[in-house]
Amino acid sequence: MMRRDLLCPGPGECGDNLMADPFANQNSPRCEECPLARLDAILASPAGQRVSQAIDLDFALQAGITVSLSEISYPEFLLLRLLAEERNRYNEERMKAVRHGR
Repeated sequence: MMRRDLLCPGPGECGDNLMADPFANQNSPRCEECPLARLDAILASPAGQRVSQAIDLDFALQAGITVSLSEISYPEFLLLRLLAEERNRYNEERMKAVRHGR
């Protein structure tokens, strides 16, 4: 699950945005370099949409829905593999942090 709030606290709390407009609030536009705005733009691109679809497919697979390899494209398979590798890496890092008391 992506924690979008970690990318940007919001226009009214973003230091960069407040430097440009000290009266900025939650209804103000984001700053030009906002990581959340860049993420939204990437996810709206064709490649980003493919990643979103792979995440949805991964969710379905985790929920127990069965899909055969003949039902997905090779790029979807590669994205699912990458997602699984990243999930494993994240879980390993979490376990190490728990063992070290962090």
